[in-house]
This record gives sequence, C-alpha cells and structure tokens, in this order.
Amino acid sequence: MNASSAQRELPIPLTEAIDVLANHGYRMTGPRRILVAAVLDKKRPFTAEQLVTEQPEIGRATIYRTLEILASVDLLTRLLQPGGHPAYIVGAPGHRHHLVCSECGAAVAFTQCPIESLVSELTRDTAFTISGHHLEVFGICPKCQTLHNAGN
Repeated sequence: MNASSAQRELPIPLTEAIDVLANHGYRMTGPRRILVAAVLDKKRPFTAEQLVTEQPEIGRATIYRTLEILASVDLLTRLLQPGGHPAYIVGAPGHRHHLVCSECGAAVAFTQCPIESLVSELTRDTAFTISGHHLEVFGICPKCQTLHNAGN
C-alpha cells in the first residue's frame, strides 16, 4: 500500500457531529455534549474504560451508550487492538479500514477496500446476504520501527 491509498482522517468539528446526531434523532444532553467533545479530540484509538477514567462526572452507562450511538451513526469506528481488545477511533463517515501499530496503538485509516471481490465470491458461493465487514491490519509504524532499531 502506498501513501496515496492510506488516508489520515481529519478531525470532525463538534458542530458537525451534533448535526449528525440530531439528524438521527438523538438529543444533545449536557453529558453527551461533553463526551462527544472529548471523543472528537482523540487522535489515537481509545477504549470506553479510558473515557470512564477521564470523565468521572459522566456515568459508565452513558459513556458506553454514547459510544455505541456514535459508532452507529458512523462517527466512530470500532476496531480491535493488538491482542483482540476493542477500541474506538474517530473518523469521517464512510467505508474505511485501519492499519494498527502493534507497539503504540496508532491507527491510520485507508479507504481502498481489498475485500470487495472476496465478498462477491462469498455471496455467490454461500448464498449469504453479506451486510458488512471489518478489516484491521496490524504491523509496526515507522516511528516504532525507528525506536526499535535504535534500541538494537
């Protein structure tokens, strides 16, 4: 994969996220606004439990529910971290996959989808109606490679 097929996602403005939520019928309560703003500031994948620790004034159930809502309206993507732990990453709505660094957890989104032909074949061969897929590719980012090589 070259640099042109990988895409670094731009932050989503809070006003745009609020509009997306409103268009899907979700009210913007005070705690939800605080949580959405905190989530949109995240540059790396994060877990719900990290938010519980960082936002002690917001209930655990509200945090988990809000993350599920943000994922359902495509403002967040659920991804698996190295070791299979679930996390979230902020991204512009649309079909995307991620490269995830096994060392530092950094993630880079890419929109080129190498799975589309496989999905077509699976649909044909199995008669399944396939509604979606997820792809995380794990490796070591350039920064961690440099740090690793410097330590040897």
